Amino acid sequence: MADIDQDPRVAELLNAASQEATRFIHPEGEQAVRTTVRRRRRNRAIGAGLVAALVLIGGPAAAIGLARSHAPADTPADTTTSSPTPAPSPSASSPRSSSPRSSSPQSSAPPSVPDGKISASTLRNATLTIPAWPAKGFDTSCPAGKVHFSNGRSGLLALKGSPVYQDVDSDGAPETVTIVSCNPQGSDYKVLAFDRDAAGKIVTLGQVVASAGTAGHPGDILTVWGVEAGDNGQVRVDVGDYRPCCDQAQASQHQWRTYGWNGAAFTQTGGPVSFGANPNVTDLSATAPGLTMTKQADGTWRGTLSVTVHNAAAFVTPGPVRLLIDVPDTWTATASGCTVDHGISPFACTLPAVAQHAGRTVTLTLTAPAGVLDAQCHLWVASVDPHGASYPDVNPDKGATTVPVTKA
Repeated sequence: MADIDQDPRVAELLNAASQEATRFIHPEGEQAVRTTVRRRRRNRAIGAGLVAALVLIGGPAAAIGLARSHAPADTPADTTTSSPTPAPSPSASSPRSSSPRSSSPQSSAPPSVPDGKISASTLRNATLTIPAWPAKGFDTSCPAGKVHFSNGRSGLLALKGSPVYQDVDSDGAPETVTIVSCNPQGSDYKVLAFDRDAAGKIVTLGQVVASAGTAGHPGDILTVWGVEAGDNGQVRVDVGDYRPCCDQAQASQHQWRTYGWNGAAFTQTGGPVSFGANPNVTDLSATAPGLTMTKQADGTWRGTLSVTVHNAAAFVTPGPVRLLIDVPDTWTATASGCTVDHGISPFACTLPAVAQHAGRTVTLTLTAPAGVLDAQCHLWVASVDPHGASYPDVNPDKGATTVPVTKA
């Protein structure tokens, strides 16, 4: 056999037989490679024995003829050939087998990440878990816990604006961030992040930020204007420092603050941490030395009221200034330095905006009908917006100025 192994013609026949056998072998994994090697060695031994028998029986020509009868035919260049399907390789997202030497590696699929992107229509008609509201003031009437929404509302609660989608917890899938408001008297706000659990149920991931409600103090977050996605999974919230109520004007500043999820809660990660002086909060006063009413020849009473309006704030008033004069409805008034709004009670007299640390004096002529003089006079002053709503004052409990009324 040693002579046969060294014969070049025999070696060529052995290689041909090996290549022919290899076409039908599909290795899979390390164990399969070992099986293939053993099979090739067996085929080579069988081939060698067959060639040796042919040489003994029919000589080298018989062996060459046998080899040619099993050689693959040449394939045209423009013809697609079928090839064995390669063994599947683990994907980048699938964990590899812990035993690389296993003859049949098995890769289990990773747990799917819940898709926390909840459509606006679904969110507006879902049962959501709402964290507790402040425990003081009107907010005690705001629903908390599991609350069912219908078309974005549930009693005093409402979902505001369009939801924002952001991967806040870095799990590869977005969560849903939205504003929830409660409107007992005025509006209070929460910015909440919602996700889904493994079963697809909507869950509250956490509270991004919330207003302090009716129990808040100057400098607290009292209004939420809007929300948007920030960088690197963070959330940006437009917050304000004033909570309007009733007939008051919205005086909040706009301040963007950034919040991020730390694995347990949302914390502020960027933006201002406090509010500066608010130019929409006024410090106005109205003073008058007194009102003297004199009886006229026709029996009516007439007097002149001189009122000084002073702006002690460091900012010009955010709008024109309205002076309210509380006198009996039967009285009439004319004014110099302001415009009287007739037909309302108490009388209203509107001045242009007043500069910072400045004052303006107006003069009103008041006439009372004949008869017994029912004398009373009180003054209020406030800056107003285009709708007539009053801007807040630094002293929210500032009362009316009482003007003494005397007869001449």
